[in-house]
Amino acid sequence: MHSAPVPVLQRRLSAFFSAWPRSQRHARAQAYLAAAVLWAALSVTFLAQPGNRSIAGPIKGADFLQFYTSGYLVRTHQAAKLYDIRAFHDTQVALVPESAPELYPPVYPPQTGLLFSWLTYVPFRVAVLLWNTLTVVLFGAVVWTSWRAVREWIPEFGFVAAAAAAFAPFWSLVLYGQVTILILLSFWAAWIALDRGRPFLAGCAFGALAVKPQFAIPLVAVAIFCREWRMVSGAILSIALQAVLVVRVLGTPVLSAYAGFMTLAAPHADLLEPKPYQSHSLRAVTRLLPSAVALPVWAVGSVVAVTMCVLTWKHCQSLRVRMSVLILTSVLVNPHLIVYDATVLVLPILWLGAQAVQQSEISDSRLYWRLVYWLFVTMLAPTAAMIGIQVSVLLMGAILCVAVRTALRGGTLDLGWSAPPPSGLARPSHV
Repeated sequence: MHSAPVPVLQRRLSAFFSAWPRSQRHARAQAYLAAAVLWAALSVTFLAQPGNRSIAGPIKGADFLQFYTSGYLVRTHQAAKLYDIRAFHDTQVALVPESAPELYPPVYPPQTGLLFSWLTYVPFRVAVLLWNTLTVVLFGAVVWTSWRAVREWIPEFGFVAAAAAAFAPFWSLVLYGQVTILILLSFWAAWIALDRGRPFLAGCAFGALAVKPQFAIPLVAVAIFCREWRMVSGAILSIALQAVLVVRVLGTPVLSAYAGFMTLAAPHADLLEPKPYQSHSLRAVTRLLPSAVALPVWAVGSVVAVTMCVLTWKHCQSLRVRMSVLILTSVLVNPHLIVYDATVLVLPILWLGAQAVQQSEISDSRLYWRLVYWLFVTMLAPTAAMIGIQVSVLLMGAILCVAVRTALRGGTLDLGWSAPPPSGLARPSHV
């Protein structure tokens, strides 16, 4: 009889996880403290030392440097250098001499350079501060408007704002000067369009995912299996307009150069993640498996998650729940997702939190908020580097299962009707 230690361990783990947070007041205090500590550290990183390197060593806004370089090449009509690694690096070093040790594979589409060209009229250190300021303002606007839609169930905006500021992915987004705010804006704008019964405009908003197309994996499945053809047409138009703009400004060869570079880079995608513990998707778990089974396990897990997403989109009447499941799935199945890309989770955390508060099953509500609490913790702590398991991925999977289970139970989860249902669903009679 050797099975006793397992239940004992389970009980101890259950007791540990259920003990935190001790209360809403406890969680609120931790949110304010974490936000203060994280942003004080960020201020020191950017302001404590002159020049383009922080006191810790890395370039300030390290990832922004590649966008700044792309923008400069576009503005100075040197598009031929965008996907030439050597020429790109030489330009980067000419702009920021301290950055010679950094090498950035030019994996972003050419419209990214168009987007950032206006920031290259000022020095790099000014440009990165401008971009980060814009990122913070846009993030605040997204959180504010999304919270207003559910303020009946989550009335305390101060707590929401503190938790959002303490969310490690958002903090990392500003630290690195990344562009995930564009992905967040795409999901947010699509939600607003669908909320107003404009699926074509929602598709146009989803077209912005072309900046990081790996986020669109579950969206493609939803569009096809749920026959969201107006969204599809909007997305096609949006992407086509981006391509036309690129060709008009930079010429056709740049598209061929981008396609050629990505064809060469795709087999070596893991090299784009120099710190695997910063990855937070199913791929972060499966890449630890033997190479012979890693890809099949990721594919099976992704198919399961996407299937759950499609079923929710078909059968759930709440737009916010459908969008939450879509965003969660896009994070989980993303083959290349670094911690700052998880910033998009701020929307499902907020919307599903309102659902958890509204629903009558108190145990489910407590389970959800504890999962969210530990997701915040594990996004900040590199668990994969410490114990070999990316716990955040397991927590996101659990949140997805809780959301889908509730969505498919039917009748108890509606946060208030705000958009026409998917094809085949009738509008609720009480509206």
